[in-house]
Amino acid sequence: MHYRLMNEYGVLWPFWADVGKCGPGQPDLPPRVEAAVRAWAANFNDRYSWESGWPTEGEAREHASQAQRLVEILAGLLPEGDSIELDLWETDRRKGL
Repeated sequence: MHYRLMNEYGVLWPFWADVGKCGPGQPDLPPRVEAAVRAWAANFNDRYSWESGWPTEGEAREHASQAQRLVEILAGLLPEGDSIELDLWETDRRKGL
């Protein structure tokens, strides 16, 4: 299976596949990694504004950095034949990040 890690408004489990949004537990992750992914998605839902983007440039950069780290971890945990990509569409509209 090919997964995309991608935030969306109101989504708490930010994994997507070719057929759409993945259900909870897909992919199956260790509890610590699952908690980190959920925290990353919650941060987006709590801090990102659809009108103005991230409150600060620093938050935008930190969120992107966390996403890169998560994808690296996830790539090492997925079963052989599965893959992950990052779809980081959220930007700081004011700064063009």
